[in-house]
Amino acid sequence: MLLARLLAVVFFSSLCFETLTSGAALLPADEVEALKEIGRTLGKTGWDFTADPCGGVISGWVSNSKQFDNNFANNVTCDCTFQNNTVCHVTIIVLKAQSLQGTLPPQLVRLPFLQELDLTRNYLSGPIPPEWGSTKLLKISLLGNRLTGPIPKEIGNITTLTDLVLEMNHFSGSIPPELGNLTNLSRLLLTSNNFSGELPPSLARITSLTDFRIGDNHFTGPIPKFIQNWTNLAKVAIQASGLSGPIPSEIGLLTKLTDVRISDLNGGSSPFPPLNSLTKLKTLILRSCNITGMLPDNLGGLTSLKILDFSFNKITGPIPDSFEALKKVDSM
Repeated sequence: MLLARLLAVVFFSSLCFETLTSGAALLPADEVEALKEIGRTLGKTGWDFTADPCGGVISGWVSNSKQFDNNFANNVTCDCTFQNNTVCHVTIIVLKAQSLQGTLPPQLVRLPFLQELDLTRNYLSGPIPPEWGSTKLLKISLLGNRLTGPIPKEIGNITTLTDLVLEMNHFSGSIPPELGNLTNLSRLLLTSNNFSGELPPSLARITSLTDFRIGDNHFTGPIPKFIQNWTNLAKVAIQASGLSGPIPSEIGLLTKLTDVRISDLNGGSSPFPPLNSLTKLKTLILRSCNITGMLPDNLGGLTSLKILDFSFNKITGPIPDSFEALKKVDSM
């Protein structure tokens, strides 16, 4: 292993000298070695280490977008503006639908300038490394893999994080209260896993949330009233999450909502929640939520609605005349 490291340093030092004489910036040898270890851990075999990862040459480091579907990506992106444009650092790794069958690499900590990691739609297994907690990542997407275990509490240390996408895996356990430290988080997507327990009250501190999805899990307890703190929320999806009703009346305070999808709530019945102030709503799904009573007449003011679904409830009485104003609804 030591010999391999030395050879890598010697090789890259010679490459640095040769390329710097032509005025190009280069990736430090330590980051090159980190990429090698990351590739081995992920099961990534297509990276060509005879070429500069930041050289802009298509040699296993970047997909040609004209030839590949947008659902597939093999991109390593660098920022080469350091030290008078002579040094590069890896800032983005996107490996979407690459059939990777390894595990998540703890070695990400050796890429100190990494901001985005996207490993969507692979066959990766195992847990999230707690070592990631010492990174300064902005975006993490692990959607559509075979990952297991709980969310490490150390993820709450990545206070720079804006996107945490863990959908469609086999994660389990409760949501660590430490996630409440992610006060810059905009998207928290946990759909289709095996998460359980109640949502921790500490999540109330994430007032920057715009997109919150937790459907298809095994959570317990009611939909928390602290959602009223998420005043920037535009989309919420709580479908078959395991949570119980009622839908808190505080949802009516979230006037930036455009997409609300809530279904299959446990617990007793409750009246229709106050939604007349959510005038930006385009999608409103409240299916099988144990809603009783009559439809409120003021829903006719939600004139931006395109999709409306109140099926499998205990709603009684006629459809209000005001619903005639919902001319843009495509599906009701």
